[in-house]
Amino acid sequence: MSKGNRPVVFLTGAAGGIGRETAALLSEKGYLLFLTDLQKQSSELKKFAETLGKDHIVFACDISKAADSEKAIKECVKQFGKIDVLVNNAGIMRPSKFENLTQDEIDEQIEINIIGTIRLTKLGLPHLKKSKGKLVILSSLAGIVPAPHHSIYSATKFALRGFALSLYLEWKEIGIRVSSILPGTIQSPMTKYMASRDSSPMAYINPPLPPSAVAKGIWKAIQTDKAEIYIPYSQGLLARVALLFPSLLSLIYPIMAKKGIRNFESWKRKGVFD
Repeated sequence: MSKGNRPVVFLTGAAGGIGRETAALLSEKGYLLFLTDLQKQSSELKKFAETLGKDHIVFACDISKAADSEKAIKECVKQFGKIDVLVNNAGIMRPSKFENLTQDEIDEQIEINIIGTIRLTKLGLPHLKKSKGKLVILSSLAGIVPAPHHSIYSATKFALRGFALSLYLEWKEIGIRVSSILPGTIQSPMTKYMASRDSSPMAYINPPLPPSAVAKGIWKAIQTDKAEIYIPYSQGLLARVALLFPSLLSLIYPIMAKKGIRNFESWKRKGVFD
């Protein structure tokens, strides 16, 4: 397949565990990659991209900054002439009880997870419309079931889930397919960081999944017309059932929290977060 015929993926948060696994898988599938992350990640990301092939491009972009996002979209189209798939993967988490969060930590999560994602989606719309492409948004199972100590993160992921589902219905008429990915806890630098803070016991109900599981979910989303993909599916099913009865959460949470705390201590002893 020639370079001009290969589909183009614009991927944010490409330097992280999920980003790298997704880049590796999509490169293997024949996609051209426009990989973005923060400036401080560029050097390592370029080295990684070179292992995937010479045609991929790395571009520094902080999606919380409008100018960065505008430049990145323009550069992708300049280099490749199109965008077939936009994967909004970048996101951050600042675990803590709400009363202990600083206003900067609150603003940072909202600006990156919600505003940055929505802005980039708006910028990418004309190009996805032209290519009849695909939009993938990374939400979370914390976007279905609330997670104490992750209140702002959970709120941003609830917002992204609603945003993606709305566009799933709205964009059908213009030929753009939309899917959101809702993973549980993933083995990643974010998980190690989360374990160092006052994070939610709910994050440790099930063992962390490898980032490759999310990459496979993103690949599945690109290939299908599914509105949502839960990783793993069983956790997604339980999360949706739990939220059918919000008033019961106060009864269920203490039981689940005890399990999460036990798991956290056990995994910590085993070096899961090292």
